[in-house]
Amino acid sequence: MNRAGGHGAQWVRHAAERWQRAVEHLRCAARRSRLVSVRMRRAAAGEDGQTLLLGVGLITVVLALILVLASASAVYLDLKTLTSLADSAAAAAADAVDEDSYFGGAATDAGPGVLSDTGVQAAAAADLVSQPVELTGLQIAEAYSPDGATAVVTLTAYSQPPFLPWGVIPASGFTITATGTARATTGM
Repeated sequence: MNRAGGHGAQWVRHAAERWQRAVEHLRCAARRSRLVSVRMRRAAAGEDGQTLLLGVGLITVVLALILVLASASAVYLDLKTLTSLADSAAAAAADAVDEDSYFGGAATDAGPGVLSDTGVQAAAAADLVSQPVELTGLQIAEAYSPDGATAVVTLTAYSQPPFLPWGVIPASGFTITATGTARATTGM
């Protein structure tokens, strides 16, 4: 029994030692966990504000792109309006065949009647006055008839995009130009 009892006591001592080692191991693991946690908090504290700065930068870039696109669209729409006005003025000028030459029998390749430069200029100016569209600095750059049957009208104006920095870009805006051409026909 002595032997069995001694063997039991020895087993208890080994179990107690193993238990103490396990507890010590858990304590070390807990300390390491706390150290890792502290290090992670310190690392995260060093990053505070970085996400906010990135977000503000991203919003600024997106807003700048939107404003540039809106300004480019404004210039494009002004150019399309000017092109429409030039086409309208050229069509009105092509309809303004000089009556004396039309009824007098003067003929061109397209039929009777001849377009004159002064008639093209007058008809283009009258058409522009009757248009409800207003562009800054709208003027007729050229209005002529190269062959007596074709009216060519070139208009210029200024486009002032709303969101561009006027310290960098001239205050008058961009000069835009459009040319319209129309041919006078008599249906022959």
